[in-house]
Amino acid sequence: MKTIQEYMNDPRLLNDPGMAEALEPVREIHAARLMIQDETAGMTAVQKSEYLKKNMFAMFASMGLPPPQIVNLSGQVKRKIL
Repeated sequence: MKTIQEYMNDPRLLNDPGMAEALEPVREIHAARLMIQDETAGMTAVQKSEYLKKNMFAMFASMGLPPPQIVNLSGQVKRKIL
């Protein structure tokens, strides 16, 4: 797995004319987006959802925060806490 710093030097980012003059935080966000695209390539929607949910919970835990409450707005269940 490549790091964000490695993605900062990825040809897709370096050869993008819109990124040539972009601020560093914008380039980092674009690099993170490329990383997520690469890591989730070929996943089904359900697999990608689980991947993103797992990373979200890990991020909250790394900051010492309680996990967020997930609300199901489909009308079938008023509230679902994971």
